[in-house]
Amino acid sequence: MRSGRTTGRLAAALAVREAAEAAAAGEPLLDVTRAEAVLAALQSLSTCAAAVERWDPVRSRHETLASSGYVADALAAMESAFHEDPLFPAVRASGRPLRVCDIAPADRRGPMFERVITPLRYVDGVSLCLSAGGRYVGSLHASTASEGVDDEAVGWLRLLRADLASLVDPLGGQVPVVPGDGGVLAWAPADGRLLALTPCAHPSLVAGPLAALLHPSAWPSRLGRHLLVLRGAELTAVEARPAGRWVVVEHRPGEAPAGLSLRELEVLCGLAEGETNRMVARSLGVTERTVATHVEHLLAKLGAGNRAAAAAFAVGAGLVRLPA
Repeated sequence: MRSGRTTGRLAAALAVREAAEAAAAGEPLLDVTRAEAVLAALQSLSTCAAAVERWDPVRSRHETLASSGYVADALAAMESAFHEDPLFPAVRASGRPLRVCDIAPADRRGPMFERVITPLRYVDGVSLCLSAGGRYVGSLHASTASEGVDDEAVGWLRLLRADLASLVDPLGGQVPVVPGDGGVLAWAPADGRLLALTPCAHPSLVAGPLAALLHPSAWPSRLGRHLLVLRGAELTAVEARPAGRWVVVEHRPGEAPAGLSLRELEVLCGLAEGETNRMVARSLGVTERTVATHVEHLLAKLGAGNRAAAAAFAVGAGLVRLPA
């Protein structure tokens, strides 16, 4: 009996490893294919219920990728309340599987016990938080009503943790954690796939002319691309860097260089694009005299001797003007 169970677990582990290697190689595996490989590994633990959950950083909740045996109310609890469970911080920080039988009776409380384990009369179970590149990407849950989760099962989960994480992560583990509190996007130029990694991310930034500028083929030899994007009355600092087949795009409110006003930045963009004062005046709806005054002021603020020097500064600062 034990030999047969071990053989089944080994087969499931190999399936997970093969799927993870295919994802790392850039093969276009569907989310359902990845999730099914993970679910098969969980089911090999001889449990009566299993679920694969992915963390949605924008909605701040989990979404079920695949499940078997859990009723709808249990899945709803995992999606909306697992990250609020008092045991969640410890499980996430340790990166190790946590069995119900290893939790002290006094600590068996919170939404997972109140909404899943106790009402459904599970005698044991295991949960595992998954991280890829330092980012929390999701969790796995398995429960049983008839027998405990044995040490071998926990060992398999620990052994496969990195592969399981890469399959749950929509980015395949290629994008490392991004510090800061600005908006962060992951963009795959090859197929246009765009994923928001923080709640304040603005996918519309990676579109049109800016997408062409952020494409790796347009970069110089340096590792990343820094841009100051002027659109309407907003100035946004954008930084892009490669991460495997993805480009990580960070954005936050920008600060005008040299104390330039937004209007002076607009004029400076025109100079960088080779426009004459008349052309700038026409695009901004002002007089040529007004543009000439702005040019005089921005040259003084930048310490630039002429329009060409100011234009060179704009290019070096990555200043880009987009339609409002």
